[in-house]
Amino acid sequence: MPRGRPRQPDELKALRGNPGKRRLATPKELRGLGAAPSAQEIMPAFLTQHRERELFVRIIDDYLQRRIARSSDANAYARYCAWLDRWWTCKEAIDGKTTWYESSSAHSKKLARRHPLFKDMMDIERVLESLEDRLGLNVVSRQAIIRGLATAPSVASGFGDKPADNQAGEQPIVDDRPPSPIGLGRLN
Repeated sequence: MPRGRPRQPDELKALRGNPGKRRLATPKELRGLGAAPSAQEIMPAFLTQHRERELFVRIIDDYLQRRIARSSDANAYARYCAWLDRWWTCKEAIDGKTTWYESSSAHSKKLARRHPLFKDMMDIERVLESLEDRLGLNVVSRQAIIRGLATAPSVASGFGDKPADNQAGEQPIVDDRPPSPIGLGRLN
């Protein structure tokens, strides 16, 4: 009788990225299945500025390799890079200037007003903060995403399985036990 862990199919190993790095006996197209695409392959066309494109490559390459981002997230990350480039442009224009200026009204009063570029920077910063929270670009949101990836079942775990259809009159099985404090395992 054979012992040890049952052998996993090579397709499943390819989906998981072949952690053991052993040679897989699968076709060539399945061997590259676990590899993440490069940033150049998925860069959206609306990123036209050099700085936008540079930011996109720097951010998305790291996140694709860590599997935090998927290629379907490219537009959201590109939008963030476009807004960040816009924020930097405002910052460069306002550097060395005050954030307010004096103007006079029709009644000859001197008024202190906010600089329009400073207002733009503040508006853009609100957009950037919300995008950072959604995309995992700050520490707290990135940890939440990683925690979610660690507890979520693997995409490849149901490889080859099809959900069974409920027969008429069958009741679904309900597990009334409380969740285990050790994660996916069960006590008793």
